[in-house]
Amino acid sequence: MNAPNVYPNGTRVFFWDTFGTIKYGNVQSTSRLSDGTQVVVVLVEGGGNASLPVSSVSKVN
Repeated sequence: MNAPNVYPNGTRVFFWDTFGTIKYGNVQSTSRLSDGTQVVVVLVEGGGNASLPVSSVSKVN
């Protein structure tokens, strides 16, 4: 059974990049890979997009 989408479009989230810098952005879309992994596309503040596993982002409260 697949888990529900916990990050609907527009949700504000954060994650750490490969340099250890925290990045903020808004969810643009989510999808699921064939193995069931849920992926989120984040529109990053300051420009660009990031496509990440849902497990690597957290909701901004």
